[in-house]
This record gives sequence, C-alpha cells and structure tokens, in this order.
Amino acid sequence: MKTLLITALLSMSIITNTLAQKIDFSINLANDGRVHTNNSSVIDKDGNIFVAGGTRDGLKVTNDAFQTEYNGDSGGRTGGDIYLMKLSPEGELIYSTYIGGTQNEFYCNQIAMDEDGNVYVGFTTDSKDLPVSDNAYQKSKKGVEDDNDHYIIKFSNDCEYIASTYFGGSGSDHWTRLAVNNNILYLVGGTKSEDFPTTAGVIQDKYNIWGGTDSDKQWMEKDITITALSLNLDKVLHSTYLGGNNYEAVSSFSFDKNGRVILAGSTKSDDFPTSELCYDNSYNGDYDGFLTIINPSFTEIEYSTFIGKDTTDNIQSIAPLDANNIVIVGYTKSLDFPITSDALYGKYIGGSSDGFILKLNVKTNELVYSSYLGSTGGDQINELEITDKQKIILVGRTGSKDFPVSENALQQSNNGGAELVILKLEKSLKNIEYSSYIGGSKHEYFPNTEYTSDNKLVVTFTSTSSDFPVSIKYAEKDSTNLNVLVKIDLNNK
Repeated sequence: MKTLLITALLSMSIITNTLAQKIDFSINLANDGRVHTNNSSVIDKDGNIFVAGGTRDGLKVTNDAFQTEYNGDSGGRTGGDIYLMKLSPEGELIYSTYIGGTQNEFYCNQIAMDEDGNVYVGFTTDSKDLPVSDNAYQKSKKGVEDDNDHYIIKFSNDCEYIASTYFGGSGSDHWTRLAVNNNILYLVGGTKSEDFPTTAGVIQDKYNIWGGTDSDKQWMEKDITITALSLNLDKVLHSTYLGGNNYEAVSSFSFDKNGRVILAGSTKSDDFPTSELCYDNSYNGDYDGFLTIINPSFTEIEYSTFIGKDTTDNIQSIAPLDANNIVIVGYTKSLDFPITSDALYGKYIGGSSDGFILKLNVKTNELVYSSYLGSTGGDQINELEITDKQKIILVGRTGSKDFPVSENALQQSNNGGAELVILKLEKSLKNIEYSSYIGGSKHEYFPNTEYTSDNKLVVTFTSTSSDFPVSIKYAEKDSTNLNVLVKIDLNNK
C-alpha cells in the first residue's frame, strides 16, 4: 500500500468508487531539530498559508527575511529558533524567516491572524535579546535564570515587522497559544509565576500553589493563564490565572458569538473550578478533561465541568456547533468513559488509548452523543474542524493496524509506526463518511489543522518517515524530524 500512497500523493489524485481523493500538494517545510514545538498555520483571504514552527540551522530563507541566520543554542536536547513561512495557495514559497535569540525558543503551538491579515507568532523563549517595539507592553524577559517568558511578534500580511513584546512573570511561562477575536489578541499558556500580570476583578488573580506531596512531580506545578491584549501589543485588557492545586493545561480554545472564551484541556486538580450547574462537578481519575467558559472580561466562570472517568482523559480540540452545543474530541484510557447508547463504537477496543468524540449541551448539561473512536492500537483524535456544510472533519494519530477506513480511502493500511488518520463524519456524528490513513514507514506526530473557505484542509505535522511522499521540498530530511504540510481537497468528500 505504500506504493499506492506515493503514487496518489505525487500524482495529486486518484479516483475510487466515483469519489475523487485529492491532495493538492505536500511539502517538506523544515527540519524540526527536536525544537519541541508544533507547526501551526493560518490562511488569509487570498488563500495564502502562513505556517510557523521550530527548527535549527538549515532553514530555506528568502532574501527579505526578518532574520536570515540561525541564532539559537543547539547544544541542548530541545529548543532552537522559530520559523515563519508564507506560502501561496499552490505551495510556492513567498517568504521565510528565522525568529530567535541566542538561547532557545520552543512551544510555538498556535499562531493567529487578524481581520487585516496581520500575523501574530507566539512562542516560549529563554532568550534575553529578542527585539521589542518601542511601545511594547514588556520590553525585557522577566523569567529569572532558566525560566521562560512568552514572546509575541506581529508581521503585516506582506511580512513586514510591526511590533513585538515579551510577556510573563519571574517564573516559567510557557505553552504559548494565540487567537484573535473581535480585534483582541488572546494569549493562553501555562505558568509557574506567582507574579504573572493579572487585572482587577478577574476570576483568579493569584497563583494557586501546588498542593502535592511528591517532590518528583513538582515539575507538574502550573496554572493556566488567559490574557487579552491589544493588537498593538502595548496594553493588557484582561488577564487571569485559572487552575487548582495541581496540574492543568489548555489544548484548545475558541469563542462563541458573544465573545465568551471556551477553554478545554486536562487537569490533575481535584479542586479545579466547576460551575454550580454543569455536566460533572467531580474529579474522577488520574487526568480528567475539562471544559470551561468564561465571560469576555474574565470576571466570571459561566460554565465549567469535568469530562472523564477512572484513568486518563484528555480533551484535544473543541468547536462550538451552535449556541448551546459543543463538539469535543480527544483520547481516553478509561474503560468506563461516558458513552451514549447510540454510539458508533460503544466499547473501549484496546491499545494504549482510544480516541473519542462527543457533543455536550452546556445549557441542559446533557451528553447528547458520545462515542469511542479507535481500534486495537493506541488512538488519539487531535484536531476538529466543522465545514461550511456542517460536516465534522477529524485528524488524529493511530498505531492501530485495523483502524476503520473507508473503501475509497487514499491509504487503506498503516505503513508502519503511528500514522495520521483523517475522517469526515456527518453532523450527527454517528456515521463516518470517509476515513483514511496518511503516513510513511515510521511515525507522524502533532497534527494541526486549518480549514479554508474553499473547502480545503491544511494539515501541518512532524514526521520521522524519510519516505513520506512530498511534491515540494524546502528541506531535505536530516537526522531529526521533518516539519510537513499537506493540503487536502475536501470538495468531493
């Protein structure tokens, strides 16, 4: 089946069962150099793709690059520089630059774009010598010694530098994620800083110090931070901690039509804040998922619930389906994960984990639908997109050799290791309309997705497979992993 995959990708399309399976292009972006970051993308109104991630030396830069040379410290096991690329809708390289100081940058987990097409790249940094703008909110790194700060840099749609700032306290601030909503830039991360900047009247203005007793697990000590910034990076509008007495992390956040912030992830805190009326106010296992909704000024938790059962449950991505219903995906190790009677897969099948998908009504606290998604290997569902026709697109990762795929799949079998899976479900979530593996002979990791206005899906990920087939190469694989981008046409799926 590897031959089929290579032929399909490089010829860009195959026809099976009268449905076109089409990949527009696949690209080697850069070697990741074990920088310890994800690749993420945003797409402008003209279909141009901005993608950012982590790399060490060897990036293909353009003549107009903001930073033409690699600056990072390559001596450590992780960390390097961040890169930013702009690609045409056809994958042509328009712009490419390093972004980094003389120490290490990592955790570039999510970039953002505003209504004018300006791009915001955020990451975690150890460097003290990154450039800042004259009106920057924070002009220097506050993390002491080896503790990190967030760093945000803004470029125009034409890739001209506009502004940049550090952001954080004296402890470690990390896991940088960004989004723009209603002309406000939102920064979400994790912190060990007791002096992280907060604003008056917010839901939690003080750091919740770790309450554990096992000193070997103190690395888990952190709270979530949520900050609303001006687009000029010069003002903090609202900022708060969120967390209990142990560990929590946000893996996805979104917004509803009223500007409320919807956060989801996992926690080990049995006192993580829940609302009086919620789906489940009890902590159940080793890790529980959580879903939390806060008002636009961060002064009230309007809804918050645990989601999980007896072992590890991790929410990976969320999307509001309408005013009251939220679709949630992730992975679980719980044999008793809450599943509805009409589930597509009603039992945990096996392996190190199974994926799941559920729909929760936050008005009635009803679990409208919930199902496992997986097979005999380790399975995760990592990304979720809702198309203009209300179809549900899922991207995950599986080690299963028998993951359910459709007859018209681009790749019918697992070529080796843990591969990506792409699924399309109808709005009810009860029927899989399309499912396919995508991968080479080794492993594919950390998928991120972006859905385009013309019904295309951009998937960025890290691959260890030297034989993963690509049609465009901006990097040759070295001894580390490759940052890869694939653009898939969903119009006939």
